[in-house]
Amino acid sequence: MDAAVPKPPGRRLSASWITVVGALLLLGVAMAAVRLPFRNQLRDQLAQRDARILAALVQRQLDDPDKAAAGDDPLVAIIAASMVPDLPGVEAVQVYSPEGWLFATLLGATNAANRPPHSLATSKAPAVHFRPGPAPRLDVWLPLHPSSAAETIGYTFLSLDGRDLALEYERLDASLQRQVLSAFLIIGSLLALVLILNFRSLERSNRLLADRSIRLEQANRELSLAARTSAVGAVASHLVHGLRNPLAALQQAVAEGGDSREAAPTARRMRLMIDEIVRVLRDEQGLAGFEIPVDELMAEAERRGRLHAPAGRSLRWERSASKGPLLDNRTANLVLLVLENLATNAAQALPDGGCIRLSAQPSENRWHFDVEDDGPGLPSESRERLFTPIHSSKPGGSGLGLALSRQLARHLGGDLQLRSSGPDGTRFQLSVPFREGLLPATPGPEHAKASAAEQRG
Repeated sequence: MDAAVPKPPGRRLSASWITVVGALLLLGVAMAAVRLPFRNQLRDQLAQRDARILAALVQRQLDDPDKAAAGDDPLVAIIAASMVPDLPGVEAVQVYSPEGWLFATLLGATNAANRPPHSLATSKAPAVHFRPGPAPRLDVWLPLHPSSAAETIGYTFLSLDGRDLALEYERLDASLQRQVLSAFLIIGSLLALVLILNFRSLERSNRLLADRSIRLEQANRELSLAARTSAVGAVASHLVHGLRNPLAALQQAVAEGGDSREAAPTARRMRLMIDEIVRVLRDEQGLAGFEIPVDELMAEAERRGRLHAPAGRSLRWERSASKGPLLDNRTANLVLLVLENLATNAAQALPDGGCIRLSAQPSENRWHFDVEDDGPGLPSESRERLFTPIHSSKPGGSGLGLALSRQLARHLGGDLQLRSSGPDGTRFQLSVPFREGLLPATPGPEHAKASAAEQRG
């Protein structure tokens, strides 16, 4: 597992400040975007205030009972209402007919004017328009609705000096700017504080995570070393266990002064076993890597089983291997040690004429290896402690073989189980995972079976 490499403190600090500054910029843009429509709304309210004052004055003139002409001639009433007395700042007054045509210019140097807005036809509220320009102006359109009439009798257009309103706009903008700036400073400070505290907490968490990752990587290396040491120890124990019987036979032959020719095969067998274990240990250290087909592995397991079979006993051997992924040499070596031990146990337990079957079958991401015999089965009292060291059902056995075999299987991430045992025989199953992608270079036959023939161990 790769440890998370902590970033240099300068880079983390720079990224944190960039994030804080970016958040403050976004906050400023958002507040400015909200300020603009709010300012326009307040400006419109100020302009409407002045327009409503004018509308109230004109309406009072229009409803004055002393103006008798208002009931007889609407145009005369319009002109009378439009002449608002004592109203400073009025620079132009124009009167329009109900149809929207200019009727008269009461104040101002020109008769040119726009038609009344369409909104006035359905609304009694005044329409306003502020013109900033070099000389600010406030244009007001007033619909005229006498209390005694149900319909609009005309329109009045007034253009007023807008300098006072422009000053109010300036004061409004300054006040809004101060409020927005104050809100930005308060909210921005709180936001920056929260972000900085969060970044510091995140930095501490990252530092702790990096430290724990480093410790975890070190622990993984130690566990891997312990696992390899355990595997090497199990392989060495397998060697000691395998040499036990040949050494005893060799010792007996020498003690009894037997023919040296009988001791030679035993010595060669011991040398071959030592050579094989040395090769396994070399592969375990990862000095070489290659893949092995399972059918070749099964053939080698049968060969070793025949080699360890008791002398003078005729046994039948069968093997089968389905097509499937290859095994890397390290896994194959340890699998071979387990199968060799299982086949040797079966050969030593079978009577003359017995049969041993070796088979291999892939399933999902695992290989399942079966070693089965047609012997009398294991004693019932031995099955409960079958994989316990120093416990064996064989006379003079140490019980280390099955315990070491299970240890090797679990070192590979698999397991060794007794699947069945009874009068019809015994079946052990070894299950080990395989790596994805190790497919056979060339497809072999679905099953490779060795001819059933009697062999003498």
